[in-house]
Amino acid sequence: MKNKYASCGLNYDLIIEKYPDINEYESIVNTYLDDEFFKDLKTMLIDEDYAMAKDAVKGLYILAGDLYLYPLYETLLEIYEDLEYETYSDMMNHHDEMMKAYQRIRGMFNV
Repeated sequence: MKNKYASCGLNYDLIIEKYPDINEYESIVNTYLDDEFFKDLKTMLIDEDYAMAKDAVKGLYILAGDLYLYPLYETLLEIYEDLEYETYSDMMNHHDEMMKAYQRIRGMFNV
């Protein structure tokens, strides 16, 4: 199990300390990964709806941190910082990195 989590950059020991029931944790993560903001974020960025994108990303990165999904947390935080500081030039690259982390984690949970 540890290797499965480590393959996606997740720390199983840290997760199990906060979420002793790993099945419940995985259920929570699956629900989180189904959040519509993951699907809608790229459209928000393309449409330059930066205020809505910033709110969406903030909620997503806070939850990613709470769930110890650090590869996803880090990439979402990069997007948030792009929006916060209005440095839009790298934003789509950061979005692509976030989606790679999202797909790796989603694949691990077989959603």
